[in-house]
Amino acid sequence: MKRSGPGNRVNKGKKVSWLFLLALIVFFAVSSGVSYFILKERFTVESPFIAQIESMHDQASGKARKDAPFRLYEPSVQENPAETGPETRKDKLLVAVEDVIRKRLEPYEVRLLDLYLDKEGTVYMDLGEEITKNFKGDAGEELDLVAGLYAGIKQTVPDIRKMKILIEGMEAESFGGHINISKPIGEEIAGTKQ
Repeated sequence: MKRSGPGNRVNKGKKVSWLFLLALIVFFAVSSGVSYFILKERFTVESPFIAQIESMHDQASGKARKDAPFRLYEPSVQENPAETGPETRKDKLLVAVEDVIRKRLEPYEVRLLDLYLDKEGTVYMDLGEEITKNFKGDAGEELDLVAGLYAGIKQTVPDIRKMKILIEGMEAESFGGHINISKPIGEEIAGTKQ
């Protein structure tokens, strides 16, 4: 014969609460797993830097990827661009594109950290953080700089479709606070330059 006193009710209440807590944990874990597999495609971010790193890893292991970005620029060890003559460069196109960028950015004393072209025809240029520190112009000057960069590169490499400006390898909203550079820039900016 069982006694149903207050002690048994407390033990029974503890069992029920532990079972309820265990059921909540299992439900949370299952719903998190299902959500991950259903929603992971929606939140996947494709980054050219990740593709580049994967490409370098594949090259190191002997594999080659078809969709790897074509690297236009290998940063030189020398800091002074005058010390690297055209004969030391592998590609004349590289020299022309680099010259356009250097001429446009010369007043701002900005380092060109990286330059490459992806398979969709977007030129990525990675600039040093000096651009945000040294650029003090207004919206018109910033527009002239961005549009001039695009026009100069487009004239040198007619096959490009877009230009993407990065600062220290990261996407930025703007370098002067006026023109949005967070997305690739194309023909729409060329029409705004007078």
